[in-house]
Amino acid sequence: MDLNNFKEVITFAIRKEAEAYNLYTTYSDLSKNPGTKVMFKELADEEQKHREILEGVEKKDVSEYKLETVPDLKISDFTDDQEFSPDMDYAAAFRLAIKREEHAFKLNNQIGAGTGNPELKKLFAVLAQEESKHKLRLESEYDENVLAWN
Repeated sequence: MDLNNFKEVITFAIRKEAEAYNLYTTYSDLSKNPGTKVMFKELADEEQKHREILEGVEKKDVSEYKLETVPDLKISDFTDDQEFSPDMDYAAAFRLAIKREEHAFKLNNQIGAGTGNPELKKLFAVLAQEESKHKLRLESEYDENVLAWN
């Protein structure tokens, strides 16, 4: 992939969002725990929204995006990658999702750092920001609903 070719990079980003959607949908379909099923379905829906936004993005749109600082609770720093299992409990499902969002955040940052194209750099900063928001929401829920009970 040419990191300075807007169309190629957008196509790559769309593919990554589709992969995340498919993965979360599969996890939701296979999960036996009702709470886990709902959480993965919500994540799949968010990834689908990202894909739809990317499918309609043009260079001129990127300049309108706003970047903001998203707090990091750093819970992912203290969790290991999880393997999916249909029987996984709610806490393990949260840890799996938190780590996936962390990896997506890091990937978007790496791609953004690898391009000299200012529009693509900003686009991937925005995508990283969105993954960071997902991670924050998951970490906040994990803190309130899992860590508080232990």
